[in-house]
Amino acid sequence: MADIRIESVTKYYGSQAALRGVSLDVHNGEFVALLGPSGCGKTTLLRAVAGLDRQTNGRIEIGGRDVSDLPPRSRGLAMVFQNYAVFPHLRVRDNIAFGLLMTGTAKDRIERQVARAAALMHIEALLDRYPVQLSGGQRQRVAVARALAVEPAVLLMDEPLSNLDALLRLEMRTELKAVLASARTTTLYVTHDQTEAMGLADRIAIMHEGRIEQIGSPLEIYRQPKSIFVGGFIGNPPMNFLRLPVSGSVVRLGTLILNPPAGINGPVMLGIRPEDLEVAETGAGFAFRVHVPEPLGPHILLTGDVEGQSMRVAVAPDRVMQPGDVVMLRPNTARLSWMNPDTGLALENS
Repeated sequence: MADIRIESVTKYYGSQAALRGVSLDVHNGEFVALLGPSGCGKTTLLRAVAGLDRQTNGRIEIGGRDVSDLPPRSRGLAMVFQNYAVFPHLRVRDNIAFGLLMTGTAKDRIERQVARAAALMHIEALLDRYPVQLSGGQRQRVAVARALAVEPAVLLMDEPLSNLDALLRLEMRTELKAVLASARTTTLYVTHDQTEAMGLADRIAIMHEGRIEQIGSPLEIYRQPKSIFVGGFIGNPPMNFLRLPVSGSVVRLGTLILNPPAGINGPVMLGIRPEDLEVAETGAGFAFRVHVPEPLGPHILLTGDVEGQSMRVAVAPDRVMQPGDVVMLRPNTARLSWMNPDTGLALENS
């Protein structure tokens, strides 16, 4: 078993709190992404799990063993960094074998493990080259192969694809997901790129100001954000939010009558994804004034306003829109989110 249990972990740098009582369980063989903006604490948490930084308070277990006070080499894990960290004076095969050599592994086993890891990352033809002879993407493959060669119980990855160009990132993401699914290695992955997190992870932990704001499957987090922060962070473009009054237990938006959760007093925040809006040719809807149309291929992204509040809408690519146009919109009412404007948290349906 190689599950990770993080219990009430805090980390202070002087009086500055980087982690504020973080708790998280990563199950055996699961891929969990830590996602959030710069400074949210995701890399600090990863380094605490790795043993590179000592948490101020709290407990960390790997495979049921308390590793809170153990050095990195005693935790049964491997780590892949953003900057590749391959040794320039060693050939690819020796880079991959490095961790095995440090633990005194038998020569024949080293050869088998190096060959297996190289095959997984499709770099068998590069084994006799030096890093200077490799592209950035090939070096990152070497770094991942080195981590996989030691067959770690846990693999920690700190933004390993962020230095690659967009097309290479897409290719590496696809390969990485297939490799880790095959190896069934428990993986904790730090990224600020929501596309990576959504595409790779079994579950995503959204971090904000040193706390986990929400954890769930990619689709759950996308469809059911637990806060305004999560709804506004996940999605490209992000979720729209309209502050609207509640009157007689309903919300009136144009000619629409919407039903927020019961018992709401005062205004409410209505969250709508841009793709969950459609142009209403007939029937009830609300007026949307176009400010900027952006043709993006699969759809046209319209930026405009509703009753003086900003909104973005994704419409079909064959619909011609000009600045100043006013159209009627209708939301998919099954995909609305309701938020408390004071707390920023989701309102639950009773």
